[in-house]
Amino acid sequence: MNKYLIANIIIGFSYRFNEYFKDNIETYLYEGDKEADHNIIVKYKKELEVPQEGEYRIFSKSLKGVKSLMTYDKDYKNIEVWIDEEAFTDLATAEYIYTGMIFLELAQRHGLLPLHGSAITYDDEVILFSAPSGTGKTTHAKMWHRLYPEHVLWLNDDKPLLSIEDNKVYVYGAPFSGKHKANTNRKIPLKSIVFLRQGVTDKVTKLKKDEALKHLMVNTLRPTEEKLWDNTLKQFDFILNNIPIYHLDASVSLNAAKAVKEAVYGK
Repeated sequence: MNKYLIANIIIGFSYRFNEYFKDNIETYLYEGDKEADHNIIVKYKKELEVPQEGEYRIFSKSLKGVKSLMTYDKDYKNIEVWIDEEAFTDLATAEYIYTGMIFLELAQRHGLLPLHGSAITYDDEVILFSAPSGTGKTTHAKMWHRLYPEHVLWLNDDKPLLSIEDNKVYVYGAPFSGKHKANTNRKIPLKSIVFLRQGVTDKVTKLKKDEALKHLMVNTLRPTEEKLWDNTLKQFDFILNNIPIYHLDASVSLNAAKAVKEAVYGK
């Protein structure tokens, strides 16, 4: 099992399929002496059964029975992901989805804030485009790559991780970044967040705190425990008071990216 350092978390990780991880996760390899904070092992079996003892969580079921589940010990030190190899037509995607879900929960437990979005760097500052799936976050980020190729890099194209450190907001890249493996193993300061809605006007509006909070709530991984919620709400409050947040009525033209750039950086 290899160890990976992702957003300052050491993860021992064993997987089967290369589609999402090969030529992607290697840049996060950790070769130090510290033991892993968490170990995640993916296992496959026909006809899964509910464990009779120990902690577990069922991810998905069908009429035939359990399709996927996880078992874990104290503090989620050792996690096993079990997948019924006959229940999915695309096992590689199932493996990626379930291990990604677990990693994001672990990230929350380490004080990080997973936000559903596409994060790019523009001159070493992060602009994070966020919205529900299918809204056009990746499309908009690609516009920036096309317009400003010498200034823009991908940081994470699916679920960037926000962290408040030294009274600033930073964004970490991670290998869980969608089909295109668009990510960079770096930590970059956050410049602004832009929530997208499909539209035609390319109008950019700076959101008031109450409006911005609603968007953050919708697009953040929702914690399952009260203490995690408390930390998330504190992070929201800091972000709302320190990071400009915008709303874009986004068309599919390059004018949408130009409008956001003018709003964030001025003419």
